[in-house]
Amino acid sequence: MFRSVLDAIIGELNMGSCLRDIANHWSCRCTVPGPGMRRAAEILKRRYEESGTTGAEIIPYPADDRTEFLDGSRNPLEWRPEDATLSVVQPVKETICRYAEEPLCLVSNSTATPPGGVTAEVVVRHGPLPATAVAPGEMAGRFLFTDQPAGTVEAAARKAGAIGVISDCISPPWLVQYPPVREPEDAPDLVMWTIFSGRRDDRPLFGFNLSVRQGRRLRRLIEQSSEPVRLHAEVRAELVEGSSDFIHATIPGTDLAEEEIWVLAHLSEPGARDNASGCCLSVELARTLTALIRQGVLPPPRRTIRFMHAVEVHGFLPFIDANRDRLGRQVVAGLCLDSVGLDLAHDGGFLVLYRSPEQNASFVDGLMETLLGAVSAEPAARFSRDNYATFPWRTAPFWGNDAFISDGFFDIPTPQLTTWPDRYYHSSHDTPDRMSADTLGRVGAAAGSFLYLLARADAAEARWFGLLAADDWKRRICRAVTEKITGGLSEPNPAAADQLVASVRHLGLQARDAVMQAARFAQGDPGANEVLRALADDVSAFAEREAIGGARLLDPTVEVARPAASAGEPDGEIVARRLRWHAPSPQTLSPASQERLAALGPNAARIWPWINGRRTAREIEERLRFEGQIPLETVVEYLRLMSAEGAVEIP
Repeated sequence: MFRSVLDAIIGELNMGSCLRDIANHWSCRCTVPGPGMRRAAEILKRRYEESGTTGAEIIPYPADDRTEFLDGSRNPLEWRPEDATLSVVQPVKETICRYAEEPLCLVSNSTATPPGGVTAEVVVRHGPLPATAVAPGEMAGRFLFTDQPAGTVEAAARKAGAIGVISDCISPPWLVQYPPVREPEDAPDLVMWTIFSGRRDDRPLFGFNLSVRQGRRLRRLIEQSSEPVRLHAEVRAELVEGSSDFIHATIPGTDLAEEEIWVLAHLSEPGARDNASGCCLSVELARTLTALIRQGVLPPPRRTIRFMHAVEVHGFLPFIDANRDRLGRQVVAGLCLDSVGLDLAHDGGFLVLYRSPEQNASFVDGLMETLLGAVSAEPAARFSRDNYATFPWRTAPFWGNDAFISDGFFDIPTPQLTTWPDRYYHSSHDTPDRMSADTLGRVGAAAGSFLYLLARADAAEARWFGLLAADDWKRRICRAVTEKITGGLSEPNPAAADQLVASVRHLGLQARDAVMQAARFAQGDPGANEVLRALADDVSAFAEREAIGGARLLDPTVEVARPAASAGEPDGEIVARRLRWHAPSPQTLSPASQERLAALGPNAARIWPWINGRRTAREIEERLRFEGQIPLETVVEYLRLMSAEGAVEIP
């Protein structure tokens, strides 16, 4: 079904060109909206034009902290850095860091010092520093030296009146949840990239990022000095009303050109891996597919493939807002390429496929797993000169990132491909020399095949997508049952048996959703839709059999009742479509609606993410049972309430 496509793409991919593009992109040091990001966008536009795509365009959306897009989102101001220096002037004179030598030493969105700079003493604080932990003005006229990321202490620094922030943190605190955590000795000269909000504020604030070695030297000086340590900072930078650039280009479709497959690779962030690799692999995929189509090796795609680049997540919202009428109808699938060039053999980590969200399960997971399995089995020589290159890969739960369009509001199933963990994440050490032609080539082959198969798909492929989804979810169900019963067979465990049944039935409902989602490629084909329904029925029955079998292993005496039917609510078949990405906060509702919402109870908030424009109220109620049942009448009342508030639409 895909072998000839995969082989053609592997044969055409040019990783040498892609690596050169990554080096050029990285040299722009594009962190946030501003000149660096604009230079990178211009390079991408030129490369898309050279690659034979159509309509390559840069759209300068306002970066003014005023203009609102989807759900009130606003782009921060444009940042224009020029130069910066941080020095010790007492008790010794020495330079700590210079922007000209390492641009990431200056915290993104820092504002300027007065001409000639500022000189001040240092206040040292350890550990998290929320704004509630400081008093207004307590650091007035001084530097705040912290071991936390500069952005996390921004509010406290502004409230306390600090003139600037100095940080020698090298690992984001949230990384503790995704080990291994980067330790100081892992990279003593690494400088971590951090960012301030870039919002309008009456109080200017700048910041510097130090390496472990630089931070230790400064800390020793402060501890050992018999007189106050004074630093001098000079920053030339400005936050202005400017633009947050969005670039896109297309490979046009034929008979279904109005339907699109989107590729999202964020343009912001300064690393070669994160995310020059995602942007430049997108260009190479566009060139590869265009060349194969022009050579007649591959027939033209039926659907349009659109390549898109902007600031991570929020930079895409203006374009999506302008095209919101097409969501869930003409944009049928997507792909997120984020940090895909890491040398896995040298730096460790995996290629990770982040799956679809629980609330919007999709066939794309099974399709991408099939393609990654195929490319991982290929000889390394097909992708690079390193015959010992490795390509370990795994799956992980939904992450979000630029795959946020998988959410039911957008309803664009979008797998995310990322290499992780990464010891040089968001740092000065994320450089072009650490990129791997093997990783880029294998990801490119899987991603290119994924895009082309979706762009060409008809009813036959829809049946195949459904089969892949059914197989994928059967494996997940079997793993879930095995995990639940492992170690729990020593004595009957009725509670564990009940929990197993509930969780496996929940997986069965997601499996059904994933299979039936493939029907979007079989519009108007009764035969294909009948096959998909049969596959969905089969995987549902499979889940029920596994649930019963697993429960009886945990408790041989258990009697598993059939799933309870939903109450006979007359409005149980209504279908709601969200008109907003996020649920409105209760405070924005009318007083009457606030009362109605409060009466429904706190669990009503769980309903929102399951609304995707296709599920009935009854189907939503079924999918909410796993974490605590919500009555069908409550679901219906919630949908009616949100409709009255203009947050959802009920035809």
